[in-house]
Amino acid sequence: MGATPFQIGLLATSYAVMQFLCAPLWGAASDRIGRKPIFVLGLLGYAVSFVIFGLSHQVWELFLARILGGILSAATLPTAMAYVADTTSEEQRGGAMGMMGAAMGLGFTIGPGIGGILGHRHLALPFFVGAGLALLTLLLSWGALPEPARRASPAHRPSRIDAVRLALAGPLAFFYVVTLVGAFALAGLEATYALFAQDRLHLSAAGGAGAIGIVFVVVGLVQAAILGVLVGRLIHRWGEDRLVQAGLLIAAVGYLLIMSTHDLATLALYAAITGAGHALMRPSVASLISKRTPAGQGLSIGIMDSFDSMGRIVGPAWGGAVYHAGISLPYLSAALALLVTAGVSLLAATRSLPLQVH
Repeated sequence: MGATPFQIGLLATSYAVMQFLCAPLWGAASDRIGRKPIFVLGLLGYAVSFVIFGLSHQVWELFLARILGGILSAATLPTAMAYVADTTSEEQRGGAMGMMGAAMGLGFTIGPGIGGILGHRHLALPFFVGAGLALLTLLLSWGALPEPARRASPAHRPSRIDAVRLALAGPLAFFYVVTLVGAFALAGLEATYALFAQDRLHLSAAGGAGAIGIVFVVVGLVQAAILGVLVGRLIHRWGEDRLVQAGLLIAAVGYLLIMSTHDLATLALYAAITGAGHALMRPSVASLISKRTPAGQGLSIGIMDSFDSMGRIVGPAWGGAVYHAGISLPYLSAALALLVTAGVSLLAATRSLPLQVH
């Protein structure tokens, strides 16, 4: 369609920006209306946006599809996570969030491979298949997914504006910052990793793309194993706070190790270490927020999703910008951001500062 590289980058950014703006609104709507109808609406948004994308013949139509998809699909993840919070006890919640993360990780691992195979047959086919999967999930959800029982609301539940203010300046703020820093680091990695493999390992463009495919399959499988098997047990044994700190430190070490790699095997290994750190962080943060929020589950997790989207907006831009100054700089800056965040957490724990709602 003649799109420039800048326009292609904006396609990804436009989707993330819409999710950043809309996730808290959909989360709050699921608190008021119910989880199931908002979740189903989000799935419908996925399907419609994929169909529009597959039928597009001009660049502006691609933007229409991605913007619409970002607005509507932002309803799915915070609502699904709030559903998990509604239907699990506090002891089960970390493990359940981990299982959800494992499912997402497997999807991100398998999906690109299937999309690549389908795309060889017809460029639009992956989008139509994606729309069909979204509609199938919608039908299954509508027919088999019960609406969870409403939990008792706090006597003085804050308004949406007050809840957002709480997220920015209140006792939950640190956990949103962890979400932002983690997404920033990971998005910067994803945006530059193929280039790094190509430049550091002296590969062709096709070789770099192949290397990144291998690496992300390894990372996806490692994350799925940690999220599906270990996270629940580790949270039960050590607690979410310690697991967040461990995840920050492990991910930072992974980024520092990536800077020293000179072959594909160590590149995959160090990326897996980084992925393991992120796999420990996200479900632990989600579990903590769902347990400690004084506002609705949907709104609070929607705000968390907004911080995640903000990191995914800033991370690729930063990673691409500093990569030209030095190919290791995206990973060094990610490691420093994670280490500073871990240091704040450890210092607060040592001094017993209130990083949580009592």
